[in-house]
Amino acid sequence: MSNYSINLETATGRASQAVIRLDQMFIGTPDYMGVAYFWSHEFKHWLRACTVAERRRVHSEWLKRGLSFEAGVDPVIDCTPHWKIIKRVCKTIARDEPAKEAQS
Repeated sequence: MSNYSINLETATGRASQAVIRLDQMFIGTPDYMGVAYFWSHEFKHWLRACTVAERRRVHSEWLKRGLSFEAGVDPVIDCTPHWKIIKRVCKTIARDEPAKEAQS
C-alpha cells in the first residue's frame, strides 16, 4: 500500500460528493475512510472539526469496542464511552470542549 492521499478541497463538487456517498456505504465497517458523517447531533461540534484521520480513528475505536453508531439519537444508549474516545483521539479540539461535557 502506498502513502497516497486525495485532497478533496481540490476535487470538483461532483467528485467530492461521489466520495462522500461511497464512504457513507462504509459507515459501520472497517472500510470507512473518514469523509462521511457517521455521528449524531450529540457529537457534531467535535467530530466535524476533526481531521479525516481523527474521524477514521474514532470510527474504528467505536467499531472495535462494539459501540452503537446510534448514540446520541437513542436516549437509552450511554454516550460516555463514545465521548471518552472522541476526547482522546481529537486532541486538537479538546480545548474547545462543549460546556455540557465539561461538567461530566
